[in-house]
Amino acid sequence: MTTGQKNARFLSLLGLVFISVQLARLSNAAEPTGLRTRLATIVSLEFDDASHTLWKATATSLARSRDEGRTWIPVAFPVTAKGDIAAVSISAGSAKTIYVSVAGSGVWRSQDGGRTWASRNRGLPATTVVTLDAHSGLARTVFAYIAGKGIFRSQNAGASWHLVDRGPRETVVQLVHSSMPSGIGTGWLFAATRQGVRRTMDCFCGWHNAGRLATDLRVVATDVDWRERVYTAGREGLFISPDGGDDWIRMASPVALITALVSTPSGKLYGAMNGHLIRSPDRGVTWDYVDG
Repeated sequence: MTTGQKNARFLSLLGLVFISVQLARLSNAAEPTGLRTRLATIVSLEFDDASHTLWKATATSLARSRDEGRTWIPVAFPVTAKGDIAAVSISAGSAKTIYVSVAGSGVWRSQDGGRTWASRNRGLPATTVVTLDAHSGLARTVFAYIAGKGIFRSQNAGASWHLVDRGPRETVVQLVHSSMPSGIGTGWLFAATRQGVRRTMDCFCGWHNAGRLATDLRVVATDVDWRERVYTAGREGLFISPDGGDDWIRMASPVALITALVSTPSGKLYGAMNGHLIRSPDRGVTWDYVDG
């Protein structure tokens, strides 16, 4: 190899190093300094508008925040609740009831802000509850999904459960109730599945595809005030529907996998990404980190 060739090769390698450094800087810029330690995945988020409290759950912990996620207060959970926490949901109305599903020990309920808990599984054929969600308007109604068994409903705040539907053909990952007006019933149920979003009126008159979003999804959420606005996310990113799931818009950010979503009456949207809490002030258009 001649001296000229050696110099050319050196300059080429130097250029590659420079490009790699710039790409690394761009990658790191998405996450604030000090937040690059891998945290436990947040599996569920919930917001209580009456007390302005944000709740979050990981597989092994539960916490609440009164300052929009900047600081957190751990919530003690029964040691008898064996298994991973899957979802947390809060009832509608003035008398707030908190529900938590635990894969392995079913549904747990608190009526005093998380100070005490009671198991509520009467009528459920198994305790492998994948997800649950409280009705968006009826204070004592809550839905729970058990894979292979179907969707169960309680109309007495979890005291007893009854099978109401076998669910969509696809396995449900997350379930959410919406107060979006329906022809029959009191609203809609949206289900995130590994093949897209499915929806049905809560009279359970049949499940249908919500648009043509045939992708692996992990979360689904609805907007509190803009009732036709639906959010979903999976490995291909965040998608927003402005019309109840008929059409979907793929958003440019965030780019990492979102594991939880919840909206607030003020129009803010909270999400979880890489174990960190993120927030959008404009219903999912732009995002920033909360815990940085």
